[in-house]
Amino acid sequence: MALRLTDVLGAVGAFAGRVPPEPPAGRFARPPVPADVAAALAGLPRSLRGRVLDPLARAERAPAVGRPRALRLPAAGAAAPAARQVDESTCGSAVLAMLLLAGDPRRALELARWPGGPTAGFAALQRSLKERTNRGPLGLRTWPDALGTPPWGAARVARYGPVRYAHRVVGGRRAPAVLAAALASARAGVPVPLFSGGDLGGGAAAAVPRHVVLLTSAGDGTARLYEPSSGRLHAVPERALLGRGDEAAAERAALTAALGGWPHVVWALLPRDANGGRRPLA
Repeated sequence: MALRLTDVLGAVGAFAGRVPPEPPAGRFARPPVPADVAAALAGLPRSLRGRVLDPLARAERAPAVGRPRALRLPAAGAAAPAARQVDESTCGSAVLAMLLLAGDPRRALELARWPGGPTAGFAALQRSLKERTNRGPLGLRTWPDALGTPPWGAARVARYGPVRYAHRVVGGRRAPAVLAAALASARAGVPVPLFSGGDLGGGAAAAVPRHVVLLTSAGDGTARLYEPSSGRLHAVPERALLGRGDEAAAERAALTAALGGWPHVVWALLPRDANGGRRPLA
């Protein structure tokens, strides 16, 4: 395998804090619905209610491996807009937006009722989140907007209901443990943002984090990933995501498509207080 920057970081122990324990199964899978939101949803079309309460379509049947389908924003009808990133640098922002909506039915309902429509609301949410991820605590810009979203900025802003996140590099000997923890979190109902990239075989620019996707759920040997440039939900075998080397070429191709055209997971945001907030990660 060609070298990745994250392999070097992993080898020297950079961004390699402890891997958290598996979240309690099902505890965060269905965020609570406030009474006023439930009352507002009662008079809405069934398709819209479903997208407000389940923005990541986790209750629906998974797409077939290699045959992704659109992940649609909270709106009524089959023509609801797909959840796409607003420009080339907002893949991380789109992932954080979908993560936020999945954990907060009120925010999802607000998006469905956005005055300019859910597409405009989703774009506004992406831009707002990007401002937060790319600025430090004092409001100073700490990361160039043209380079997208840094893992540490994403971890600081990422929210799924009460769950917060810590970033961990996927490289070196600890890579299998980080990927296994990401899958365990998804199986327990906590989605996990993943950064993808290439290696030095494609040049130095390919060997760093290049794209962000969302591991929405996992189980029965299959993982689902939301890919924001296409606004689609992909299914890939868990063994392909783990990169054990026993996956078929078609499975590797499905993973590359799900990772936005990149072959590797190079960084992950893992839940740091999904055990109830008593012992957050450093």
